[in-house]
Amino acid sequence: MYKHIKSLTSLRGIAALVVVIHHFSYYALPKTGSTISAYSNFFKNGYLWVDFFFILSGFIMTHVYIEDFYLKVSLDKYRSYLFSRFARIYPLHIFILSLFVGLEIVRTLLLNTSAFTGKFNLTALFANIFLLQAFDLNCPPLLWCDTYWNEPAWSISVEFVIYCLFPFLLLFLLRNSPKNDLIIYSCTLFNILLLITFTRGNLDSIVGIPSIARCGLECVLGIITYKVYRRGNYKKYFNLNLLAILATTWILLIMHYYWDHFRNLHDWLLLPAFSLLILGVSVNNNSMISNFLNSRLMLYLGTISYSIYMVHWFLQELLKLLWLSNFNDVFGKSFTEYQALTSLGVFLMIVLLTASFTYRFVEVPMRNYLKSTILVK
Repeated sequence: MYKHIKSLTSLRGIAALVVVIHHFSYYALPKTGSTISAYSNFFKNGYLWVDFFFILSGFIMTHVYIEDFYLKVSLDKYRSYLFSRFARIYPLHIFILSLFVGLEIVRTLLLNTSAFTGKFNLTALFANIFLLQAFDLNCPPLLWCDTYWNEPAWSISVEFVIYCLFPFLLLFLLRNSPKNDLIIYSCTLFNILLLITFTRGNLDSIVGIPSIARCGLECVLGIITYKVYRRGNYKKYFNLNLLAILATTWILLIMHYYWDHFRNLHDWLLLPAFSLLILGVSVNNNSMISNFLNSRLMLYLGTISYSIYMVHWFLQELLKLLWLSNFNDVFGKSFTEYQALTSLGVFLMIVLLTASFTYRFVEVPMRNYLKSTILVK
């Protein structure tokens, strides 16, 4: 039985909140983003925390399944693993998708517009139902496709592809000598840089088919990071608290700036820092950072992080629809800077409250139901 690494749960919650603030401030209410960017571009670069999710996912899944797939990938264990991952992500995804269908009907009634058109077309809906939103083959050059009803859900589509491959990837990487880990990590980093450079020039725009490579390569970074964690040799040479501070400083410095040029290098430089942050906080050393991450509030935030991530885009779309219907104007168009920042604070509270309910009444019950009915058979 694996030991739960609490601090990483909290980091997942922080990452989810950063993504929410990024989406609200630069998509739903850009005036908020303009105000925040006058001081720092940290949240403008918030999309990079999705890449943190991918690295963290590789790390945590290795921690959970290393004993199952260390020697071989048996059919029974692979089946159990895959259904477990499906039960983890799909119920909440399909619930939020059903809310979007309802929202599209409400939009038609309130605004007297055509239903299921534009990005909310029926083809895209079926792609989302079957977790195939990253496979829009009718959208050359496969790099920017409007197949996402719930925008953040693009990541779970590619993640599920990687879930299918993960046991075999894990088996291969675990068999490699520890001496080769640095070479594999470095080669993977270099390949990510090539992917960024020769697709859209930044990680934010890598969607569609190339996003599978984005997720898979970053998952490899997470697996190699876990192998380093498992050996524990790094603890002899680094003070863990200092390592966490170094990684945090590195992340803050990179995300503080928004490079208009060399975006590929800017985004790429952050990935090793994410690995170092995971290493620095994965061992509870009673430091101030560990105590903060292991607090009840932060752990709860991490516990509901998937609900936070999945529900916030729907709430944005609902807010914009209701505002347009009631005031016949774009949401926040006439807001002052103070009103824009206040709106962000109120929106975050709504997201957290909604995520608490969806976690308790949708995510957990449906996950447990699927596991009890599918995995028991």
